[in-house]
Amino acid sequence: MLADCSPPVFFRLPLKKEALLLFSFQIGIISILEYIGVISFAIIGAFTAMQKKMDLFGVSVLAFTAACGGGILRDVIMDVGVPVFFSSYTTIALVMLSVLFVFILPGLFYFSWVLVVLDAIGLSFFAVDAGIKAINQNYTLVQFVFVAVITAVGGGILRDILAQRVPVIFRRDIYALAAFAGVISMWFMHPIIGERAAMKAALVMIFSIRIISVYFDINLPVLKRV
Repeated sequence: MLADCSPPVFFRLPLKKEALLLFSFQIGIISILEYIGVISFAIIGAFTAMQKKMDLFGVSVLAFTAACGGGILRDVIMDVGVPVFFSSYTTIALVMLSVLFVFILPGLFYFSWVLVVLDAIGLSFFAVDAGIKAINQNYTLVQFVFVAVITAVGGGILRDILAQRVPVIFRRDIYALAAFAGVISMWFMHPIIGERAAMKAALVMIFSIRIISVYFDINLPVLKRV
């Protein structure tokens, strides 16, 4: 009869506890990333609607679309069932508070750099948030990049379509490319430096690329008419 070579219980329990703590940390980080992204994009969506002279309903719809559109697309693509934004009262409250904030201080957002910074924050946080979820699902590189980028830019695309504007990713701006560069770096760095460090590096990279490209007016080339 073979002896039981499994570790004693007192050796196994700390490992389970450590795994539980790591899982709790990941869930907490994902929630924080989503909430920051939601607030940033909701404010931009609400202000865009106000610029288009929409009523309160239109402002709310555009805020929700900008804040939750990318996440809904992510959850549909990842086949997680009902998208989390449809069942998250916290998200709904954050969007409504963002709308209220824009109504109270609309003049603040007429400074273009406030919107640029908020947009860069939303772009980077949503891209990294989706990237972490894709990594945890053991997605391939192509699946990972698609989910992360579409989550980052999806809400903005829907926002601009509803506002009857050409979506920002289809203009000259370095926008989706910033998200792409950041999540690609996270994919290759996370096995080497760890998920937490790779996440921080990707956040900084996406935000920096977007801000620097706007500040120095660096754009993608446009094909000339024939």
